[in-house]
Amino acid sequence: MSFKTFFLSLCVLAVAFNCIEANKSFVAFNKKSTFFEAWQDCHSFDGYLASIESAHEQSLVEEAMAKNGNPKAEYFIGGTDIGRQGRWIWIGLNKQMKDMDYRNFYPGQPDNFGGNQHCLTIGHFKAENRGKWDDGNCMKPLDGYVCAFK
Repeated sequence: MSFKTFFLSLCVLAVAFNCIEANKSFVAFNKKSTFFEAWQDCHSFDGYLASIESAHEQSLVEEAMAKNGNPKAEYFIGGTDIGRQGRWIWIGLNKQMKDMDYRNFYPGQPDNFGGNQHCLTIGHFKAENRGKWDDGNCMKPLDGYVCAFK
């Protein structure tokens, strides 16, 4: 394969990846819910609990949270390690988060505090750490959730 062909192939892949990412939108809902209620609600809206697979998607989720008008709200997103402690998956995509994948955990998280934190939350921390992820109790109702739509 020539260098030009290889370079052109890389460019096409980059454009395709950006188009896929550009077709995903996020909406933050202010509705007190458990993880499972949020999961069902997103599905009822023809979406899924948000998976955040890049810094770009992270910024889109933070924008959706900011539009909601509640700067202190904590939201569920679609990550969980239910069934296998420490193996995080994006439930809406049925996709495991690999070590090299994008992650935005607050330092020291996830920690499974109390042995019952298996669902990802976002928005709990203040100021520069506002968009960091934390593991939370799936059954504890939060302020809302973030859904993703294609």
